[in-house]
Amino acid sequence: MTIKQLIEKYSADRKYYLTNKYNETLLRSDFLDPFFELLGWDIKNNAGKTTNEREVILEEALKASASEHSKKPDYSFRLFSERKFFLEAKKPCVAIEANNETAKQVRRYGFTAKLKISVLSNFEYLIIYDTSVKVDEADNYNKALIKKYHYTEFENKFDEIKKLLGKDAVYSGAFDTEWQSIENKLNQYSIDTLFLHQFNEWRKLLGSEIYKHEPKIKEQDLNDIVQSYLNRILFLRVCEDRNLEDYQTLLKFANASDFTALTKKFEQADKRYNSGLFDQLLIKLWKISVRHFGQ
Repeated sequence: MTIKQLIEKYSADRKYYLTNKYNETLLRSDFLDPFFELLGWDIKNNAGKTTNEREVILEEALKASASEHSKKPDYSFRLFSERKFFLEAKKPCVAIEANNETAKQVRRYGFTAKLKISVLSNFEYLIIYDTSVKVDEADNYNKALIKKYHYTEFENKFDEIKKLLGKDAVYSGAFDTEWQSIENKLNQYSIDTLFLHQFNEWRKLLGSEIYKHEPKIKEQDLNDIVQSYLNRILFLRVCEDRNLEDYQTLLKFANASDFTALTKKFEQADKRYNSGLFDQLLIKLWKISVRHFGQ
């Protein structure tokens, strides 16, 4: 099938495709799979490559945010085992060209994975986003938008799209050259840098709050309590993402300001994991500070 034939197929029954009766699974099979195959990608792994060498991984696990815990990008396009960009599919009746939530969703995926770009498509449109830009709740669909193509432009601009997203572009290095300016931003404003900044802010806030209620506490004890508390929170949060703990348990404690339940959770974790991270001495130190902090 040529790109012209694929567009003609879509145009011939477009009214039906734009209804709720036509779902995302069919869209992927009927249009997105063949479109990206035309761009050179082995979507179905017809070459029989091993997992590490597959060009495309479908629904690769990725945690983008608390609200999207169980969601996965529909396609991960790779150079061997290195992710290069995601493609998130939506059914044609979803107006992705003016939808804030779908735009933020695909941007979060790319930002979390430290990718330069990610793609959103319902075949009616193909949209490319800069995913080096941190996503804010107030962002609209135009934020970090790089390119937007309507399906009626696919044939005339197919060579351009191929240079941006095609397999040959990725494997030749032209892809990285094309998005070099975004790579520079990633190095400067990576998610790791943002997390480290946030972690340090948490240390200051928590330390100040404990010191306000326990002004006689020794500096070393204060540092130990703050660091051990944050370490435990991070450990349990990772366990939630890996389904070793019930998801959003920590969030429920936070929303309810339930420090007693949190302390009990630390004690349970000490018995379950026996890692030293939750040792009883540190729990006792935390209980001393939480007497006031929890109020």
